[in-house]
Amino acid sequence: MIKLKRLSNQPILLPKREHPWEATAVFNCAAIYDNGLVHMIYRATDIAPNGKEGPYINRLGYAVSKDGIHFSRLEQPILSNNVEQEARGPEDPRVVKIGDTFYMMYTGYRGRSLKDYRICLATSKNLIDWKRQGIVLDEPNKDASLFPEKINGKYVMLHRREPDIWIAYSSDLKDRYDHKIIMRPLPDSDWQYNKIGIAGPPIKTEQV
Repeated sequence: MIKLKRLSNQPILLPKREHPWEATAVFNCAAIYDNGLVHMIYRATDIAPNGKEGPYINRLGYAVSKDGIHFSRLEQPILSNNVEQEARGPEDPRVVKIGDTFYMMYTGYRGRSLKDYRICLATSKNLIDWKRQGIVLDEPNKDASLFPEKINGKYVMLHRREPDIWIAYSSDLKDRYDHKIIMRPLPDSDWQYNKIGIAGPPIKTEQV
C-alpha cells in the first residue's frame, strides 16, 4: 500500500487576480516528475460575467517546481477554449510520458448541457506547447488517463462511463476496443456509493 504524507499545510498554488483567466480558482491539476522538476498542469477559471456562479471559462495553466511545494508559473494559459468542443474550456488534465512524448488526457466541456463533455487528448514534447489530437470518446465521459507505458504493445486507458471505472486498449490512440468495467461504486459505502473515477494516472509498483 502507498502511504501519503502531507508536505504543506498551506495551498501551493493560489488564484491570481492580476491574471483574469485564473482569477477565480486553480485546482484539479496533473503533476509529473521529469528531468529533476515537478511539472504541474492545472485547471483555472476566470471571473464569470454574472459573478462566481455564472458561466465561467476553464483554461489550463503550467507551473514548475524544484521541491513540489514552491512553484513558478507562466503568465498565459497553455490550453484555452479555442475549439468547438471546448467552448467552456479544457478541464481536469492527466499527464503521462511514454517514450519522449507527453500525453495529456483532459475533459473538453462545450457547455450546451451539463453532460456536454468529452474526453480529449493532446501531446507535447516539452509540457508547454501542446498539439490537440481531438476527441477520444464521443460520448459523455471524463476522468481519463493513459497508463504511463504500453502493455503488450497497446496503449491502455482508464475512463469513467458513469458510474464505473472502465479500462480500454488501443494500438494507435484512434481506435479503441475491449472496454471493460474494472471497478464499481459500493452501494453500502457512505462515501463511494454514487460514482467513482480515477484520481490520476496509475503508478507502477512491484506488487500486484
